[in-house]
Amino acid sequence: MDSKTGLLLEGGALRSIFTAGVLDFFMEKEFYVPNVVAVSAGAYVGMNYISHQYQRALRTNVDSIKTHPYLGLSTFLKTGELFDMELLFDRFPNQDDPFDYQTFLHSDQRFLMSTVNCYTGKPVYFDHFDDGTRLMQIARASNSLPLISKEVVVDGIPMLDGGMYDAIPIEKALEEGLSKIIVVFTRTSGYRKVKRRLYMLLLRIKYHKYPEFIKMVMDRPRRYNDAIDTINELEKQGRAFVIRPIKKPVKNNETNPEKLRLCYQHGYECAKSSFDALLNFLKEE
Repeated sequence: MDSKTGLLLEGGALRSIFTAGVLDFFMEKEFYVPNVVAVSAGAYVGMNYISHQYQRALRTNVDSIKTHPYLGLSTFLKTGELFDMELLFDRFPNQDDPFDYQTFLHSDQRFLMSTVNCYTGKPVYFDHFDDGTRLMQIARASNSLPLISKEVVVDGIPMLDGGMYDAIPIEKALEEGLSKIIVVFTRTSGYRKVKRRLYMLLLRIKYHKYPEFIKMVMDRPRRYNDAIDTINELEKQGRAFVIRPIKKPVKNNETNPEKLRLCYQHGYECAKSSFDALLNFLKEE
């Protein structure tokens, strides 16, 4: 595979279980893309692709819900966060379902993950991780959604979910010089993002000390829709290959294990049915 081939992973909280199914099929085929650009929950499931841990994302996202509920009102009241971030980024990877840090840190694949600087409203991209502690710290920041998560301090800077700026980081992928890009969406074709007035009002109240962050989020729908347009054009040019759900995806806060498992299986089947076309795409000049 050409060294300038990239894999782009959209976020979407629990919708990213679709992506987990795609990546597990890739791992079954020992299909490893040299460059992975991921954000938010796409980074959470994507890390397991770099560490070569088949079905770990399925276990920690789906199988764990019954034994270790990590999402819901009770979690929010107890921790101030809708998702139990300590469980997801500390207990799971370091105790219950160990993350293979050594394989990840010594991988030949490049893994690029983004967060947002709350002071500037600009994205911060990371592709070097000194150790497992720093990896999980950055991953936690990349997955910390505004309003329902606390800010995560990285290098002395408060940071939040990278998807707030770069929900689909196609511009970063192009900036990195990637010539062929495989894009995994977590929403069906035709989706367009619109502004939500109540959401913006709540953001202005909670993050009033971060005016640049608020400005950035206000422009998020335009950036998201522009990214869709860019990928559509790249697809026409033969430079992008898209895998996306055909069926309606789960909600981003879905807690029903059966629905989540079906979404995972749908991702697996979508990857399987398009795999021959994907290989042909990579062969084309």
